[in-house]
Amino acid sequence: MTKITHEAEVQRQHPRYRFPVKCLYNGKQIAVIDISVGGLGLRDGGMEIKPGSVLDLTLAFPFSGYELTLPLHAEVRYVAEEHSRIGLRFVDVSPRQHSLIRFVLDAYLAGDVVEAGDILEVVSRRNDGKTREVPARPQPQGFVTRLSRYGRCAAGYAGIAAVTFLLLGFVGMGAFERLYMIPAQSALITADLITVPAPSNGQLTFVAAGHEIKAGEPLLTIQEPHGNSVVIDSPCDCVVQLRYSRAASFVREGEPVLTLREKNSSPYITASISQDQSLRLYRGASAVVEYSNGSRVREAKLERVPIVTEDSANSENVQIKIVPGQLLEPTSIGEPVSVVFNTFEGSTIRAVVGKLQAAASWAGNVIADIFEEVSKMAAAPDKTGEPEADDGRRMAGLKSED
Repeated sequence: MTKITHEAEVQRQHPRYRFPVKCLYNGKQIAVIDISVGGLGLRDGGMEIKPGSVLDLTLAFPFSGYELTLPLHAEVRYVAEEHSRIGLRFVDVSPRQHSLIRFVLDAYLAGDVVEAGDILEVVSRRNDGKTREVPARPQPQGFVTRLSRYGRCAAGYAGIAAVTFLLLGFVGMGAFERLYMIPAQSALITADLITVPAPSNGQLTFVAAGHEIKAGEPLLTIQEPHGNSVVIDSPCDCVVQLRYSRAASFVREGEPVLTLREKNSSPYITASISQDQSLRLYRGASAVVEYSNGSRVREAKLERVPIVTEDSANSENVQIKIVPGQLLEPTSIGEPVSVVFNTFEGSTIRAVVGKLQAAASWAGNVIADIFEEVSKMAAAPDKTGEPEADDGRRMAGLKSED
């Protein structure tokens, strides 16, 4: 199998070029016949040099206005006295030194560097083109044209401002609802109702038929299985709200028969919220109530916030009694409503705003009193400048003498 060996860059044979470069050895300039990436040929000027010796040379590339110097080590390969020529090979060349020599020679071959006598000249290439001039936008002519242009700009800015305000308002309302609004889990219209249960098992032989029942009148009569009759009288001047059973029907003990409502009682609203949210209502709150007919009361007052007792401590929800804020018919009892509690009234921010409003009102009253006093003083007659009169004659403010 044939083995292929690739020689290194420094081991290759490179073409030599006649190039205007200077070579310095021991402070003396030696004429350069030709140069390549791997070495150079010098003109023998009576130098006592033997093949195999290593010389410390300095190459100087004479550019227009400056020189590029490069120190190198070169080994003498041969000395041809008949041709007055010394052949040298660069040794111990670093990659940077090798790249610099190759760059200069490649630039010379490419035409980027040209020979001008004994110096090198860098040929500049103009890669920049002429800048294209963008024609100026024609200015609008006429009042109507300018007005329409400015109007479009103003409309654009107004649209951006409107969208910004809408976004800020949306974010602000969302934050306000999360911080200060508590929606009720359930709410309905109710009243102070009395449920009349069956006192024992038996048959209903009598149930009050009227809508209104006075206190002491019989409500119902139950005949027990062994023949005894039990009569229940009305505990108040009431109105029959619901009837669960009719006469001649059988009922069990404890089964509801009638639901009564006191005649003078008014319907109200009860709303259920979780017990951990009820503490926020004690600091001050109002309710927003929306009824089934579409009407809304924005600042309904809380009539009673229940106190947590040992019996209700284990309950997850609490019932809040709310003043309806409008007249409710008895027929609306049992209808569901929507309730949202607003706790902003009891917040620290609302307290600070209230104090600021009170301070502004006080300052306004003080300023109004000051202006009122000033106006009264300006309207009062000025009597200090009039001289005294005697018998209708005056002269220089002095009284006349008889």
